[in-house]
Amino acid sequence: MSVTFTGLKIRRTRPAARPRVCILRQDDDYEDVRREAEALAGAGFEVDVMCMRGLGRPRREVVNGVTVISLPADRRRGRGKARYAFDYGRFFMLAAGTLTFRHLRRPYQVVQANSMPDFLVFAALVPKLLGSRVIAFMAEPTPELAETLFGAAWLSRFLVFVEQRALRFADHAITVTDQLKDLYVRRGAAPGRITVVLNGADPGTILPGESPAPATGKSGFIAVCHGTIEDRYGQDTIIEAARLLRDQIPDLRVVITGRGSLAAGITRAIADNGLHDVVRFEGWVSREFLAAILHSADVGIVAQKASPYSHLVHTNKMIDYWIFGLPVIASRLRAVSATYDDHVIEYFEPGNAAQLATAIRRLHDDPARRAELAENGKLALLKNGWATQRETYLGVFAAVLGHQSAAGCCDLSQALTRSP
Repeated sequence: MSVTFTGLKIRRTRPAARPRVCILRQDDDYEDVRREAEALAGAGFEVDVMCMRGLGRPRREVVNGVTVISLPADRRRGRGKARYAFDYGRFFMLAAGTLTFRHLRRPYQVVQANSMPDFLVFAALVPKLLGSRVIAFMAEPTPELAETLFGAAWLSRFLVFVEQRALRFADHAITVTDQLKDLYVRRGAAPGRITVVLNGADPGTILPGESPAPATGKSGFIAVCHGTIEDRYGQDTIIEAARLLRDQIPDLRVVITGRGSLAAGITRAIADNGLHDVVRFEGWVSREFLAAILHSADVGIVAQKASPYSHLVHTNKMIDYWIFGLPVIASRLRAVSATYDDHVIEYFEPGNAAQLATAIRRLHDDPARRAELAENGKLALLKNGWATQRETYLGVFAAVLGHQSAAGCCDLSQALTRSP
């Protein structure tokens, strides 16, 4: 508390309370929203994150100044529409009830709801009615993903309806590519209420505190792919490319990590093709172990298949590879190739194992090409990475709270806590 003197009167003033933000995300991994939450905390916000309870995670913990509240929901999903609907509905009810209770005790100035599902934004109904601003973070095109997974036209049409209602409900929306924003606008959304913040991790959160020592006795040319194990991400294309290259590149080693519904299929494909000496599937690994793998790799592969969904998004793993200084091989999809040309990424046609094999062989045989791609990847990261996207992201919060821009952490913090 500070004391100021005005004539003979003493006026006591209290420091302005930090504005409160809650981020909702149906996932059990805090890392999924870590860059956003910690950027807000660094800008002077008091930040809560509500997510599903991960294995071994306490009900409440504080991580780098962010309070992580784990709700009693899990990731046990079937592959059917009914199971998806049940899981989404259950988390929505838990999130809406918890958010309302906490808001009534200590109001949030902003609630951010991260898709999927798009309707999670409606969990903020009571806070919105009581004056909170609501931001919809539309990270994925839900109707297109449903079409890719289930092929049901009626479901996609229904999800477009939900998507547009969510965008109208929110005070502002954030999405991850210009192509996705354009799609929302074509379907009826107001362009001035949508801001693009490109995907990608904060290097400060993905790089280990100390870089691993250079691998000793490293043998082979190591290609890596990490992330969710599903058909749309093309791990089977990578395995087939490895089979084609087995005799052509004897020193090729492929490392795949991640979890998902097709993890068992990856193990079987490796065994069926006799590729145990070429392809290693590590399953789900710690961030520290993943960092060590990426540090020792020669190239990163993004093998996402073509679909109505994949042509609209960028994947985080591409940015992860650039952060670790790796050249990237990626399938040529519209949103990615519109942003990065052939001087930045070695492209192949989606799902084409023979073309992927050619791309791997080219980078194996051409160290200069690898160096060119790695250097241009670093430049792309400087231009479009989190250091730039962070200011755009914080600017959305400044705007919805009535300020014009986010000129920096300190300036934003001072602006948002300034007394009227």
